[in-house]
Amino acid sequence: MAGRSTFTRFLLQQKGRKQILNVRFGSHRSLHQSSNSNWRSSLNQELNNSIETPKQSPSVCIYKVPTTIRMARTKAYDPSIVSIGPYHRGSPHLQAMEQVKMEVFRRLFFRNRETLDSAMDALEKLEDQARNCYSENVQLGRDEFVKMLLIDGCFLVEILRETRNPRLKLGSGIIKRWMVPQIQRDLIMLENQLPLFILQELFRLTRNISSQENQSDAISFRHPQTLQRLALDFFSPLVQGSSNTYSTCLRKNSIKGEHFLDLLRNSILPAGNGLSRQNQIHMIRPISELKLAGIKVEVVENCSPLDISVKKTWTMARKLTIPRLYIDDRKGSLFRNMVAFEKCHKECNPDIATYLFFLDGLVHSLKDIEILHYNDIVHHSFSCDEEVAKFVNSQCTEIGRDAGESYLHSVVDDVNSYSRSFRARNRAWMVRHYFSSWLVGVSTFGAFLALYLTFVQAASSIANHSKSSENKGLYYYIMDTFLFPLGKSYSSSDNRTNVGRR
Repeated sequence: MAGRSTFTRFLLQQKGRKQILNVRFGSHRSLHQSSNSNWRSSLNQELNNSIETPKQSPSVCIYKVPTTIRMARTKAYDPSIVSIGPYHRGSPHLQAMEQVKMEVFRRLFFRNRETLDSAMDALEKLEDQARNCYSENVQLGRDEFVKMLLIDGCFLVEILRETRNPRLKLGSGIIKRWMVPQIQRDLIMLENQLPLFILQELFRLTRNISSQENQSDAISFRHPQTLQRLALDFFSPLVQGSSNTYSTCLRKNSIKGEHFLDLLRNSILPAGNGLSRQNQIHMIRPISELKLAGIKVEVVENCSPLDISVKKTWTMARKLTIPRLYIDDRKGSLFRNMVAFEKCHKECNPDIATYLFFLDGLVHSLKDIEILHYNDIVHHSFSCDEEVAKFVNSQCTEIGRDAGESYLHSVVDDVNSYSRSFRARNRAWMVRHYFSSWLVGVSTFGAFLALYLTFVQAASSIANHSKSSENKGLYYYIMDTFLFPLGKSYSSSDNRTNVGRR
């Protein structure tokens, strides 16, 4: 009985444990099932509550610079002295120029209230169109937005006119000389733009009152000025430094754009509407390697800064023609903002990015910059050529190469294919080993000369024993010596001539 009761208790204990385990696992299973149902239901709820992404307006042309591009050099995309448009409006370090903008506004409309009313009415009608030009949602009310367009727009229009004023050299205008370089740099930044049609409307409305002011200041223009022409003249130092080549070769009245940055970009694009853009697999080789292969490089004048071409010479070699490039501390901001605009604006071809990758391929070292500088292609304001090489190679940082739309594909393919030819490779080998410097070249030439003279000496020794040289003068002896390696004898040919005469 005792054993049976012990066995009964054991069975009851095992049964109790199973019930406890079933309860525990059952609770975990129910929790697992409930958690599954929770995340599934939340996911379905997210689908039901999904909000359609708003479609971007087709008129968008002013963008915020993408973060990946901005991280390479933040300073290149942020204005340093003046804010234009809504993106940098209210920045503390830009408030000093707000007083200058208001002073320009007062000077323009203080005695012309009727024109001010017309400008207000015109901008109110264009408010929706202007707001659609910005990729980001502008957090400004209607009145504040129109006020910003009016004040900023008048400032831009008047600064273009003001910088044409000869009195600016004396520093008597509202815009001082020290401001102009910084303002030029700030006004080509992608995030610091106003739509060009707003500026054109203000330019048209204020033309008469501005001309009256100019007449009082003894300023007159021989030809009517367009906004595009004034803008390109104002920004020309950013493109080609102090040279007048850029200003004289532009078709200023025919160039269009969505804003100042787009206008300036279109002014330097390669000429030709039917320009072929195809896939470019390889980068161009460094200019030092191309020079070793016998490819000449030459500067070309009076053309667009991006008009690069390759030609065949009379020896069937290649000659690379490149427009002159002026590099200063502001050129980086210009290039970077143009490339950012190309990356954001679907209507743009990546021509500026293609040009920068072309330069990046040409320049691999200090020697490459020295060659370009020696050939009058690169001019700069940096302290040394090494800084220029670093500048050129840094312009393509965080920028993906659009190899499928290269306008330089034919130039790069032609130059690279010639540099891989048998003739070019052998020439490069000869130059690298025997003419790498003028000392090595002189040594090589001396060695060849010594070898030739030794050969001539041996030939002359043989000629001394030749019967054809007997009883002849020094002239015949010298000619026989030099013609002997060619298998000819001046004496024998002269004898045959005499026999023929007889």
